[in-house]
Amino acid sequence: MEHPIVNSKRGFLIYNGMWAFFALILFVVLLYFESGDSMLAAVDTLAFSLPMYFLALSLWYVVRYTDVETVGVGGLLLHHVSAAIVVLALWLSLAYYLEILFLGNDHLHPKVYQESVHWILLGCFVFYDFIVICYYLLVYYRNFQEKRMHESELENLVKEAELSALKSQINPHFLFNSLNSVSSLTISDPERARDMVVKLSSYLRYSLGLDLKEMNSLRNEMENSKLYLQIERVRFGDRLQLKFDLDENCKELRLPNLILQPIFENAIKHGVHESTDPVTITTRAQLEKGMLCIRIGNNFDSEAMPRKGNGIGLKNIQERLQLIFSRSDLMRIVKTEEYFEVNLKFPQEM
Repeated sequence: MEHPIVNSKRGFLIYNGMWAFFALILFVVLLYFESGDSMLAAVDTLAFSLPMYFLALSLWYVVRYTDVETVGVGGLLLHHVSAAIVVLALWLSLAYYLEILFLGNDHLHPKVYQESVHWILLGCFVFYDFIVICYYLLVYYRNFQEKRMHESELENLVKEAELSALKSQINPHFLFNSLNSVSSLTISDPERARDMVVKLSSYLRYSLGLDLKEMNSLRNEMENSKLYLQIERVRFGDRLQLKFDLDENCKELRLPNLILQPIFENAIKHGVHESTDPVTITTRAQLEKGMLCIRIGNNFDSEAMPRKGNGIGLKNIQERLQLIFSRSDLMRIVKTEEYFEVNLKFPQEM
């Protein structure tokens, strides 16, 4: 996080205005207590306000690198008490030597350092607290803004994913091929055609009724994915083989809605569709170190002409995982000459 004053033109102007206002107030107060000696009041003001100008800027780093979640409340208080003692010692020492520089030892006004030293220390502590609180408010405000931006990005991505999912799931080619298969089965195998229509209806109802922002159980996700794969199996017959190895302990674990769908679609598009030999789509799920780990892989014909694609499906999965879990290491792709596999991890504690 950048310095809110040094790296911000607006913050720099506001800071200089506040410093000038503080110096003016200090001059008026000193002028009153110095019995009308404007020269001495001006020197005292400069001697105190000039070190404060730079020390207040440095307090940002005291705040920036002190996290209450890391050191605890007690550690935070101890940290600031120690920092306050060091900062105030520097402040008073610099002010003292500046007055010597401006006035000399013979003309150094004793009131400030002798008769009113307790008021000076109190004022310095109040000033330290004021600056630190202002910095913490800035940190809170920036974190709040970043959180709002994060949520906004997630909402935008969800909307884009919903549109992409609808285009993919209600793809005219998919519907056309499914209905065409139903049509051919109505004569040769009416019972099978009726079963396929029921599965197609259930699949579309499930897909359209979900909010991609929400989480779902692996059991429900796999039921819908199996509907999709069974419909496609009618098209490709024995060319499409399915294998599931799902640990029973994983069935109720949570993952984002419809996040597996693009992987199965890619396996159909780039594996089954392009191969004349049987292609097996293998799905494995197990619990590892508090995370649901899913691996979806398929063999493919390495000599077949690859179908062109824009990679939106896998890219959307990566972006959704990043925004939902704030991690970029939850998806890994493994590809060999004849096998393609996507490894996904879903943390269960958010």
